[in-house]
Amino acid sequence: MPSLYGAVKSKTGELLQDSMEYCKGALQSVSRSFALTIPLVEENILGPIMVGYLEARILDTFEDDIGRREISLEERIEAMNMLMDILENPNAESTKEKIDILTGSADEMVQNPKYRDLVKNMKSVLAVHSSFDEATKECMVRWLKEMNFGMQKFLKQEVYSFDDLDEYCYYVAGTPSGFLTELIRKRSKDLSDKNSAILKENERDFGLFLQKVNIIRDFREDILDNEKIFWPGFLFEKYQVKPEKLLNDINEGKAMPILDYMLDNACKHIEPVKAYLNAIPDEYAGFRAGAAVNFAMGVATLDTMRSNRDVFFGDKPVKISHESRDNIISDPLGFVSN
Repeated sequence: MPSLYGAVKSKTGELLQDSMEYCKGALQSVSRSFALTIPLVEENILGPIMVGYLEARILDTFEDDIGRREISLEERIEAMNMLMDILENPNAESTKEKIDILTGSADEMVQNPKYRDLVKNMKSVLAVHSSFDEATKECMVRWLKEMNFGMQKFLKQEVYSFDDLDEYCYYVAGTPSGFLTELIRKRSKDLSDKNSAILKENERDFGLFLQKVNIIRDFREDILDNEKIFWPGFLFEKYQVKPEKLLNDINEGKAMPILDYMLDNACKHIEPVKAYLNAIPDEYAGFRAGAAVNFAMGVATLDTMRSNRDVFFGDKPVKISHESRDNIISDPLGFVSN
């Protein structure tokens, strides 16, 4: 497994090393699935991917964590824009003050203790970010800026159609996929023009697929905990049922066909993602293996949710079996091929 320190340029003083250690621990804390796969990727893209993920997580936390008190739309947008100002203008006189404002707001704005700790310690994430070369930083900030724009759009707009769902998923998950793909396409020495085009054509599908799996799996949890709905509104109109009523098993006859619509929509991304994985050059075999693990777990989760009433009525989100998980981790590309 490559060392995370190798992703940081030579100016690794004690403070920077401490910041890297924090980022490694934070990644393990805020995302078990990506903490499992990000360390598999090659050394020259490992640091940017890890820090890019943590910065996206901070932005997402300001966007949708329910907070320890009621957080207004205006407060969310102000915090999101302030984060982007920090990233876009790191040397501005006001940057330190803005960092202090955001880290100081964590106790009120962020209820999830793991995300709260990440926001409080964003200085460590920003310290590692600042160590990257200018081209990498520009790439990271540009994709985060796109994400910020879309997140704010859907703070004010509901998901009504499958086109809306695709657009929402692009902003929250397709943009990170675009960032990862740009790193590969710009840094690879062995990527053919054909495979470069395949990666570019299908990068969006990779992010959309993973996000849709999460949205389907977390339907019950999103309603109960966050009172948020990401399934297209036209489905509830079609079956004349309110989303929260689907958590009552008296409406199972309406819930299961709606679930089929959602699963079928997610499945349209499977073949494009396979093409994406197969186009990744061998010099980034570690990145391909990590992406294949996440993809294969998504496919297995979709299969587990098919005709599964626990999506609506279970005590916990549906998960794949430990046996399936172990099989995927041991041979993700073989699982994808099958």
